[in-house]
Amino acid sequence: MFVLVAGNILQQVVGAVAAGRVDPWQALQLVGLLFPTVIPYALPMGVLTGILLTFGRMGAEGEITAMKSAGLSLWRVALPVWLALGLILPLSLWLNLDAGPTSEARFQEIVVGSATRNPAAVIVPGKLNQQFKGLLIKAGDKDGDVLKDFWLWQVDAQGSVYESLYASEARLVATFDAKGAPILRVTLKEPRVTRHDWVPRPDAKSAAHSLAMGTVLEFPREDSGKVAFVKRLRMMTAGDLWQAMETGWQVTPNATEAERAKERTVLKTQLMFRVATAVSVLSLALLAVPLAVSVGRSEVNVNAALALAVSLGYYVLTSAASWVKTPSFHPEVLVLLPNLVLIGIAVVLMRRAVRY
Repeated sequence: MFVLVAGNILQQVVGAVAAGRVDPWQALQLVGLLFPTVIPYALPMGVLTGILLTFGRMGAEGEITAMKSAGLSLWRVALPVWLALGLILPLSLWLNLDAGPTSEARFQEIVVGSATRNPAAVIVPGKLNQQFKGLLIKAGDKDGDVLKDFWLWQVDAQGSVYESLYASEARLVATFDAKGAPILRVTLKEPRVTRHDWVPRPDAKSAAHSLAMGTVLEFPREDSGKVAFVKRLRMMTAGDLWQAMETGWQVTPNATEAERAKERTVLKTQLMFRVATAVSVLSLALLAVPLAVSVGRSEVNVNAALALAVSLGYYVLTSAASWVKTPSFHPEVLVLLPNLVLIGIAVVLMRRAVRY
């Protein structure tokens, strides 16, 4: 869990703070929201690794043999572990079906909301920004909410630049006009405008830069490509997925029945994939006990490598099943097969381990 959280902190949170998209308090919130999103992935592998380390050492040092000599079967030795993980299974289901997606959605809401309140936060110095419809923006540097060496190019529907603007400094503020409509106000310092006559100037955009020769530029925020929060599939809870199956998710009202069936299959597969991931806590534990006893190695690195190999194999099989989009193949059922395979292998290995 530490590895997964640390990786996400370096990749997402630190980057958002460095770019000015979030403040330190919001960064702490983002770190807290990472835990429910990574625990569903860390828990199965953590359980598998822990059992392999424990039972592998017990087998290598003869403790399993001593227990059998005392009349305890391997089923009886492993029973407390399996019962404990059976009690953890509801927690795993809750994390996968509700807490994880909710935290992921809240994580994105904070990042997007911060960018909406501070439009300058979405501008990364040295990179071309294309989030604003009909506009290309680039800044050489940034100091707080002030952009330096500010360039703005206005483009037509074909992507041709017909007007460019340069200012030594620019300050972006999200505000409202006299009628209460949201607008984006750009206060410019030493602006210079260049119009390119070889490209026809669209009339719809002529008013947008009517103030460009002055020091303030305003345009409707909806035209500027205001950052909007979109709830993606991984952010939908089990309730959201069920509702989307009933009312539709991304299909248009005039979609064909085949298109609706395909979308329902995607939603069902996502739901069952999360159920399968939650249940893997128990299925991997069932496999880990006889596997550890059969290998019988006390070395930490050997058992850790074995856990990694089994986990990767399981996730590859589950992910491959979720890639199937054809409803007739029932991918929502295929994602459950890796768990059934693990349980079947566990039963075979347990029977062999009990005999020896």
